[in-house]
Amino acid sequence: MTAGCDRSRHDGPVSVDVIGAPAQLAKPLRDSRSAAAKVMLGAVGQGLLGFDPGGEVVGALAESWIVEDGGQSYIFRLRRTHWTDGEPVKADLVARLLKERLRANAPSLAGLEPEVRAMTDRVIEIRLGMALPVFIQLFAQPQFAMLTGDIGSGPYLAAQEGGDYVLTPVADRVDPADAEPPQEPAAVERRHLRADRAALALVRFRNGATDLVLGGRFQHLPLLAIGDFEPRDVRVDPVSGLFGLAVTGSSDFLADANVREALSRVIDRAALAGMLNLSGWRAAVTPLPAALDLGRAPTRPVWADGDPDNRLAIARQSVDRWVAAHGDPPMLRIALPEGPGASLLFIRLGQDFARLGVRVDRVAMDENADLTLIDEVAPFDSALWYLARLDCPMRLSCDKPASALLETARTADTAEARSTALAEAERRITLHGGYIPLGQPVRWALVNRRLNGFVPSARGIHPLNRLVTLPN
Repeated sequence: MTAGCDRSRHDGPVSVDVIGAPAQLAKPLRDSRSAAAKVMLGAVGQGLLGFDPGGEVVGALAESWIVEDGGQSYIFRLRRTHWTDGEPVKADLVARLLKERLRANAPSLAGLEPEVRAMTDRVIEIRLGMALPVFIQLFAQPQFAMLTGDIGSGPYLAAQEGGDYVLTPVADRVDPADAEPPQEPAAVERRHLRADRAALALVRFRNGATDLVLGGRFQHLPLLAIGDFEPRDVRVDPVSGLFGLAVTGSSDFLADANVREALSRVIDRAALAGMLNLSGWRAAVTPLPAALDLGRAPTRPVWADGDPDNRLAIARQSVDRWVAAHGDPPMLRIALPEGPGASLLFIRLGQDFARLGVRVDRVAMDENADLTLIDEVAPFDSALWYLARLDCPMRLSCDKPASALLETARTADTAEARSTALAEAERRITLHGGYIPLGQPVRWALVNRRLNGFVPSARGIHPLNRLVTLPN
């Protein structure tokens, strides 16, 4: 406990706990979108690009890149570097591994099918069917870090000790045969990494056994209040994405567009914000958080700015009409993750839907459900990702004409034609109501003050090698 109280002056290895499962660290490619897997992938492997502490794109395996044809062609020049087994990194293997990562993370691609080819030993081209400059942000995501077997390119080499991992910095040598032997890294450059249940990770932080807890989401927020952490220890990432309920059931009740609208109308988002008790959290009534490349502001539902009592009255009328024609509505199964915050959300939704005479039941995320929570940070800043995530291939209630419009956008010859198709698809998807927006995703961390390189990230990604700024 004495050592824990003096952590701010401690210059030993940085201990990091990620909320998740140990298996996600051991086999990160199997569940590469989980928080723990992303941390491990970003530690032992690199993609073409990466993120700096604030979420800006920086080079990783690529030392430079150019964007051509208005954002349809991306050309990367690789650094002269090596895999951790000493083999040189060459474009043909990187291109093959990148193709594998793209196939494994298809939901992140918004329906696009990038063509990847090695042009020389050090040059790779990625080409899209449409011009989309912001797509380059995708290649900085940790799930696109490349491993060949268990071998990556750093910045760390991982060694397992019990259920934890010791991460040692990898010397970046141009030629391992000729370079001087690397200096032994300072203790503060090492990382001790483990995956824990949320409650255990927070207890460890509270007791001074870890310097950083990553992977915090909305379902873990109540644990912060119980632990009585100092406000300066809690860092919230200003991320954007989807946080809401997808209509995944096929009952006659949910097939009625007026019923879907009534369910969205009746949710008290102000009360939800109070429940989360998170300063700055943004509620939402639209799928898109901003105009992005839509060409206009997102479509707001007609009830968004109306009187709450009037909203409730109209919602009741819609459900009452359905009941008069079909009988009592079915119980709605809502799929939510584990955690006390998710329990509070379920109670909040149950109270709101009860005002319409609708009963609810809670099920696990992998069970059949009528409404399923989507909680995802956007991998790149385009309306196309948001709309494609709510499209028919994602197995939720969808608008087929909107799906055709998205395909038109993917093959449009001009930016104007693409924007027009996206705008109409957005209008139709919003009015269809297959997704009930609640707000922006919640991502947070617990950070000890010794980590002077940690800053909130717009991507929710925190490179482990940028946590401490060492003096010159």
